[in-house]
Amino acid sequence: MVIVGACNKPVSNENKIKQSDFKIEDNVNGRVPPPNNIIESTKFFYNEDGTLSSATVHDDTTSNAHLLKEVNIIYGADKIIVDTYLDTIGNVRYYIYFNEKKQVTSLMLNDSVGLIFSYLDDRMASIRLAPTANEYLGFIYDENDNLLQYSFRFNNQIVHRYLLQYNNDEIKKEFDSRFLSKYIKFIYIGGLDLIDKLGLNYGKSSQNKLVKRTDIDLSNDEVIDTYIFNYSYDNKARINKRNIQFSTDTLYYDFKY
Repeated sequence: MVIVGACNKPVSNENKIKQSDFKIEDNVNGRVPPPNNIIESTKFFYNEDGTLSSATVHDDTTSNAHLLKEVNIIYGADKIIVDTYLDTIGNVRYYIYFNEKKQVTSLMLNDSVGLIFSYLDDRMASIRLAPTANEYLGFIYDENDNLLQYSFRFNNQIVHRYLLQYNNDEIKKEFDSRFLSKYIKFIYIGGLDLIDKLGLNYGKSSQNKLVKRTDIDLSNDEVIDTYIFNYSYDNKARINKRNIQFSTDTLYYDFKY
């Protein structure tokens, strides 16, 4: 694997998350209870400058675990190449382009399919789903750059709205969960923000801890789902567990440093 532009000043990896175990606890629907309820176990490997070098995802933590996903990162001057192996479809390559502020400008599977990002005053203003005109827009922030609200426009009609709530606790950027849900995994890995691990950003990031997101269907003004975020800490005041509760299940992420 060739790494370009990823050999800056070495940093301590003491507080880097080395492993994230994704679990679901749902005895009603037949899920295996702890400690054998691991669905995915992600291991992270870092460059000397602290950026992500590669990652592997297995279906448990045993020595004979099945490889579900592998990610290798190639760093360039204006883009990052993410070479991904998925056990379901094989090899996939996508490109993350960024500007001089390390803000992501696009994330593309090929020349026409992907996400296009725009910014206003260094805050994310929209995310367009190329090649369509469908987009996330209407981003509203508070004084701490916490994203409070955004909407989704489909076929020129605003169909969904997302409302976010925070507490006063500060949080590291890799735990940015503005878009994390049971469906969205593309820009997250092991429940963590992939973009931050690559040394990039979405403009100014949320400063406080997300505790709730409510997704609303505007066609009938009904709640699609509500996500409740809870956090636990180790004896070094590092987040070592986060759970996300929604209507039918609870997702758990255990983090090891």
